[in-house]
Amino acid sequence: MKRESTRRGFLKRIGVGALGLGFGVSVFEGIYQFAEALTDEEAHALLRKGTVNFMGFMAQEITPNEEFYITNYSSTIPNVDADTFQLRIEGLVEKPYTLTMKDLQTMRDKLDFVTLQCIGNPLGGDAIGNALWEGVTLRKIIEKAMPKRGLVKTVFFAEDGYSDSIPYPLSLSEDVFLAFKMNGKDLPKIHGYPLRVIVPGIYGMKNVKWLSKIELVNFDFKGYWEKKGWSDEAIIPVKSQILMPMEGKKIPFGHYVIGGLAYGGRYGISKVQVSLDGGKKWEDADIKKPLSKWAWTLWSYQWKPLKENRYTIKVRGFDRSGKVQESGPLKGHLFRSGSFPDGAKGIHSVGVTAQKT
Repeated sequence: MKRESTRRGFLKRIGVGALGLGFGVSVFEGIYQFAEALTDEEAHALLRKGTVNFMGFMAQEITPNEEFYITNYSSTIPNVDADTFQLRIEGLVEKPYTLTMKDLQTMRDKLDFVTLQCIGNPLGGDAIGNALWEGVTLRKIIEKAMPKRGLVKTVFFAEDGYSDSIPYPLSLSEDVFLAFKMNGKDLPKIHGYPLRVIVPGIYGMKNVKWLSKIELVNFDFKGYWEKKGWSDEAIIPVKSQILMPMEGKKIPFGHYVIGGLAYGGRYGISKVQVSLDGGKKWEDADIKKPLSKWAWTLWSYQWKPLKENRYTIKVRGFDRSGKVQESGPLKGHLFRSGSFPDGAKGIHSVGVTAQKT
């Protein structure tokens, strides 16, 4: 996958490092009800907060637009005029039709924090971000076209020639929507202006940017990356990573806060555990209530190293269905690290040294 991303700066700006931060239908049946819906005022108030201090762990809970990871399948960035833009709804429907951006904005019914991640993101990588997205529930758009029977997939076509699909029943979920705003602003050009798909809980390749057409089909449509062997279900499993400390850091005796992120996909995070001995013993970390059921979770662990030693810190997450994060080897190359074909799996770790100052 062609990916453009750099180490994010929300920890760098406060002087403690850099951010390591882009289906079976049954998993989308409303089993996770944790965070209450936010009002517009509450959501935009959170956008203004900036850095969050959670138990001594300083982090940006919302990724700024300019720091959000970028993944494209080609070098083409469409130049779309929102004034003349039209979204076509076609395929096996009784009433195919088109929508303008003004139509879509009038239909607005969705405002939610959603974490997106690239399926090619290596363990502990930075192709992940959390933003406030605003738009229209896909179900509302589909139902207006009066779908026919026997549908299998909902297919999304982009202005740059890219395409992908999701199961038709999933496209009727109240959580799947089309976004035209990101963190309170019009979608940036690089992130799909003027319209993109948001499908929480599955990898970013399904969240098609520069959306121009929706087509309902009665066959198992395979998109660009699926034809190359990548997962069609693209479910994001339980993941967690350490943002503080970074690899090789020297930790002074006394008090130190270990912190990072965890994401539980459809089920949300119920628990995060930290190991200081390479995984022999695990202890519970503190976790912050996420901004929404689709947003990542901040976690922190209070550590008091008292003797000089080399430590291997590891982290693992548990989702609300009881599933623990999968373990696996961490290797350097994308296709040997477990990213291909269905996303990286494994336990993130960093090596640090505790020493007397």
